[in-house]
Amino acid sequence: MKTIEKEMLEAMPLGKLMASITKGYYGALSKRAEHLGIDRHFSTLVAIDVTKVKCTQQYLSDKLKIDKVTMVRNLDYLVTKKLIRRNVNVNDRREHLIVLTEKAKKIMPAVREEIERMNKIALKGFNKTESKVFREQIERVIHNLENLPVNEVSIKIKK
Repeated sequence: MKTIEKEMLEAMPLGKLMASITKGYYGALSKRAEHLGIDRHFSTLVAIDVTKVKCTQQYLSDKLKIDKVTMVRNLDYLVTKKLIRRNVNVNDRREHLIVLTEKAKKIMPAVREEIERMNKIALKGFNKTESKVFREQIERVIHNLENLPVNEVSIKIKK
């Protein structure tokens, strides 16, 4: 991919630039993780893996900022890959608790390792302070956009 010219870069909506990062990052991560038997929904797996509270579909939708329909599709895919299970919450039968399967638990260290490698590649040339500041700035942008009125927009990354 060619680098965007400086004048165009400065005029471009931030969302387009972030979409370019997302496409390149997840495309490469998907390729690097093929040997693990998974090619997408890494964020969902990581979120389930690190969650310390009961992990429900609603919780994941909220934390990952993914609409409910897309989250159902993501979870359906992970079920077909035998990486998660949906267990009925005995205290509220309308709710399903999302848990990693043994298969997922076995591959999660490798998934997280590939993510760490991709992060290092993406942040090549950044020192630790710059990397920390970059993440803080991304978090600030997310926070700045959180409460704006929005139209629903679907972003799809196809292989």
